[in-house]
Amino acid sequence: MKGAVGKIYGEASSFEFNFVIFNQKQVKRGDYVKVWNDVDGWVVAYVEDIVAKSNVRSREIKEIVNGASEVFIGKAVVLGKREDGRLRIPRSPFVPGESVFLAEEKLIAEVLGLSNEGVYIGLLGDTGVKVKLDPNSLVQKHVCILAKTGSGKSYTAGVIIEELLEHNVPLLIIDPHGEYHSMKYPNENVDGEFGIKPRGYVEQIRIAVPPISPFADKADEILVLDGVNLTAEELIELTGLKNPTAQALLYQALKELKDEDYTIRDIIDEVEKIKHNGRWTLLGALTKVEESGLFGERPTDIRSLLQRGKATIIDLRGVEPAYQDLIVSRVCTKLFELRKREEVEPGMIVIEEAHNFIPERGFDRAVSTSILRTIASEGRKFGLGLMVISQRPARVDKNVISQCNTQIILRVTNPNDINAIRNGVEGITAEMVEEIKRLPPGNAMIVSPELERPVIVRVRSRKSRHGEAVSVTAPKAKEKKEAKKKKEKGKEKKKEKKGFLRRLFG
Repeated sequence: MKGAVGKIYGEASSFEFNFVIFNQKQVKRGDYVKVWNDVDGWVVAYVEDIVAKSNVRSREIKEIVNGASEVFIGKAVVLGKREDGRLRIPRSPFVPGESVFLAEEKLIAEVLGLSNEGVYIGLLGDTGVKVKLDPNSLVQKHVCILAKTGSGKSYTAGVIIEELLEHNVPLLIIDPHGEYHSMKYPNENVDGEFGIKPRGYVEQIRIAVPPISPFADKADEILVLDGVNLTAEELIELTGLKNPTAQALLYQALKELKDEDYTIRDIIDEVEKIKHNGRWTLLGALTKVEESGLFGERPTDIRSLLQRGKATIIDLRGVEPAYQDLIVSRVCTKLFELRKREEVEPGMIVIEEAHNFIPERGFDRAVSTSILRTIASEGRKFGLGLMVISQRPARVDKNVISQCNTQIILRVTNPNDINAIRNGVEGITAEMVEEIKRLPPGNAMIVSPELERPVIVRVRSRKSRHGEAVSVTAPKAKEKKEAKKKKEKGKEKKKEKKGFLRRLFG
């Protein structure tokens, strides 16, 4: 056992204690320490904060630090010890003067309830302890990833997607910005610290786009919807109809068709029968929807979108928001119905930019909100999970966030978003909120029923390539190369000019 790093002083309870740190380089905020308790044996605690004090008058502290002018005090929150498979707080308080030691990684993992198997997210704090979560719990009980822009939410989502693919979980990924198709290719810059190797998922990933996508020629599949029984709400959003008369005529036409299955063509035929001049505006809008090609007589078999060990990415780049919303609504509704009838495998739906598809009341409206709320509340009964990803937690339906058993929170600083997290995530303390505001990029707080307390994790490197590596890093490297070339060319011209002047004037 390594030597003591500090000593308890002052009042100490079973739940917390303060300790004088011998050497400030040995202990950091976020470290795990252990202390001997005469009744319970070795007990683990978490260093929540460290403060520096000068001109200390306490005789007790002076004796510990041999009269040093500056003293570092650690505040530790007791986690407990594992006994009969359960974490227990010590039954008696700690004794002032007891030595404090850094806890071994094996003991930390045991106390926090970390498993050797599961979805590998990253390393615990500054330790080498791997944080792994149970894939079944992660999928069936939902997960949300919340962070401000640039903090690594999509990168973290990619890490989880890689792990779920390797656990053969069927995935459907709603990708509004085309960030996930790069997962087909291996990451050439893997950090060896995390103990992983580069890997691409070209065999497991399939890209689907709607016919209206500008990237249709690069996709693996064209996603065509059946367009049967479109609701008035869906059609009004698709067409952008704001004219009250046109809306009233649409409701009139749908009323005539309510007793049978109908398509967009049937609605157009019904509107043409109406003797009202306002029908021309409505017909023009409906014809535009029909000609988009999104709805067809040979629609995509929705069952093919959720297959064991594979991920279907619906790439919605360049598609109008109203069409994106409708696609998510129709596909998720159909998948949920199929899952209830056990006609598709149990799996997970990943919703990127969730604030656009499940907006909080008062911020926005979306036709996809209803079905995604239903999946959040009932999906676990039928084996259909949700991964909700957003850079604006305050704008995501708070009921959906509260239904997610696992929350992965990267850096968030906006006061409204912080309040949304505080209200929607169970067990978040004021100290944890302050921690969230200061998290460096690539670090996340994980709150999960599987863990004895929220933990800070350094998210592991991706095995596959991150989308931003293609869209941001590559052009920068190219620009750098061109700038260097230009500089060298300029030097050569300058040299030639000097040589010419030397020859001309001697």
